[in-house]
Amino acid sequence: MSLRSQLEELLPELLPSDPAQAIKGTELIRLVRLRLGEEYSDASLRYHFSFMASEPDSEIAKVERGQGYYRRMREKDGQRAPRGLLPLFLGENEPDVLNCRAKALALAVRQYDTTGRGVFVFSTSETGTSWIKPDLAVVEWPEGEWEENALVFDKSALQRRRMIGAPMMGIRSICVARMPGGEDGRREFFRTLATSRWAQCGELVIVGELPDDSECAALRGLAAEFGVGVLCLEIADERLGELPGAEEIFKAGDEECAALLAELTPVRLAAGRLKTLEADTGETLGGEFGALFDWLAACLERGSVEEYEFRVSCY
Repeated sequence: MSLRSQLEELLPELLPSDPAQAIKGTELIRLVRLRLGEEYSDASLRYHFSFMASEPDSEIAKVERGQGYYRRMREKDGQRAPRGLLPLFLGENEPDVLNCRAKALALAVRQYDTTGRGVFVFSTSETGTSWIKPDLAVVEWPEGEWEENALVFDKSALQRRRMIGAPMMGIRSICVARMPGGEDGRREFFRTLATSRWAQCGELVIVGELPDDSECAALRGLAAEFGVGVLCLEIADERLGELPGAEEIFKAGDEECAALLAELTPVRLAAGRLKTLEADTGETLGGEFGALFDWLAACLERGSVEEYEFRVSCY
């Protein structure tokens, strides 16, 4: 039985239902170890706590603006809330402009997902953008093969990387914008630059119609100077509005997803420059970045990435 399955059975017994009595992560790890033993590391358990707490249908919830975990209460009808990526992927009752942004984010996730990379989704603000954290982190995993529902790393390849001091993985910081033009385009570019200093490379992804020639030239010039990549996933604004909702795009099967992505025309305006990651990056950044690096550590430790994790980890 996977660690996830074991925690789904065990956590309801350990967690208090009152958020005021929430258990801190270190104490919850101790209680879990009493039942499961020492097989799993602190990083693996912390990652699973954070990952599961982000899912509305999970038994575990995290205290807002505080520390600790508690048992999530069900709705009045006793049914689980549908699994989703809220608040990142917004519901149908939100304004159309926000729905289109959510669709753009979902399309970007699936675009990177199909290239064989893991995608970590950062939580969003009410305005949908942040100058501190990117929208996505895209992970280029070590060599591996699919076994059932998991990408299993090649152990000998991992060992060679460690022996020669090569990076264990690649990490790109991604900001997603919806058809920025003029000052908006430059603002999105510098937001990408500001939120990508921690990663090996930053990339601005524009979902919508291709900017005009002068704006494309301006973005290429900025990219050449600052080393940020720029990719346009070209699609008509009207057609973007007609696509299924963001949650449906995210959950679409392989064939459905391929059909959706076929409507996008990738246009590479500029390639980003790669730099070396600092060894203590995860520790110095903290917060959601800490959850990202806990996830990476847990995957490397067990030597695999599960299918859902391979697509996206939502903090």
